[in-house]
Amino acid sequence: MKPALIVIDVQNEYFGSAGGAFPQWQADETAARIAARIRQAKADGWTVIAIQHISPDDGSVFQRGTHGAALHESVASLLDDCPLVEKAHADSFLNTDLKAVLQERGIEELVLCGIMTQNCITHTAVSPQAGAYKVSVLADCCTAPSEIVHLVALRALADRVVVA
Repeated sequence: MKPALIVIDVQNEYFGSAGGAFPQWQADETAARIAARIRQAKADGWTVIAIQHISPDDGSVFQRGTHGAALHESVASLLDDCPLVEKAHADSFLNTDLKAVLQERGIEELVLCGIMTQNCITHTAVSPQAGAYKVSVLADCCTAPSEIVHLVALRALADRVVVA
């Protein structure tokens, strides 16, 4: 199966260290693990796809062009040469070109990582459009507002997709 590493919403808004408005549990440690996975995926010849949440004009966070919406420094340079999919919903497929990007590259397997486990990771993993792919979630490369929220979301996901 031809895999792709899908890096979801590793953006400044989620990092207290970057002045983000919505810091997550162990965000810096998680981002370091995500960066290592990006490097490994590239070394293994995988496609790596960045997902970036951009709020509609009336949103209070993730506004286009703001520091909060920018990809975090831990991954930004690693993702420079990767396809970037912008989204406005928790589901990375909803009203985006993600499916087309995957089809263009012949992707059959999605390996998800990023922020937030209980929201964008979960919604992307169980999206109706994700059903066409083998889906797994890298547990140690995701985070949520708290450890308990992260663990509950992973437990719920494990009933539907591979949690590694």
